Amino acid sequence: METTKEIKLRPDGGPTLNAGNDQKGRSMGYRSVKFYMDVNVTAANNRNQSNDVPIFRYADILLMKAEAILRGAAPTNGETPMSLMNQIRAYVNAPALTAQPTLAAILDERAREFSDESWRRNDLIRYGKFEEDWGFKSLYSAGLSERFRRIFPIPRPIMEVNTKWKQNSGY
Repeated sequence: METTKEIKLRPDGGPTLNAGNDQKGRSMGYRSVKFYMDVNVTAANNRNQSNDVPIFRYADILLMKAEAILRGAAPTNGETPMSLMNQIRAYVNAPALTAQPTLAAILDERAREFSDESWRRNDLIRYGKFEEDWGFKSLYSAGLSERFRRIFPIPRPIMEVNTKWKQNSGY
């Protein structure tokens, strides 16, 4: 296997960012092994990590508390947003903060800390930034930036089972 930094999308894969679900596709680009997603691939390559996927981590609790304090909650145990973030930074040997963080700094810290944990969409919605351009979102039409897309449509089979439900606005 040859791992490369470059990612070459399949000829028809541009709109979906498809590099291919085969050995060649999986070996391209930078990959995180934090929570490797395909058990068959890990077993085929003797990479059985046997790790669980956490729902909440202690770092998430600390960042939620820091955000709550910045949004007006009362601090407890003498902790500040800076001291809470520095607990996380000390654990990963990152430079300590020397000034109180802003809400924007906490959002950035959450992006780094939870890069493979699927929290970014929720965070961007909570901070009111989901409709802005970020990452690969700028590749898609502007229609995907409408506010109603913060919530998902109710699947048609569910709507057919429970006829008293109404579809979420915009769908």
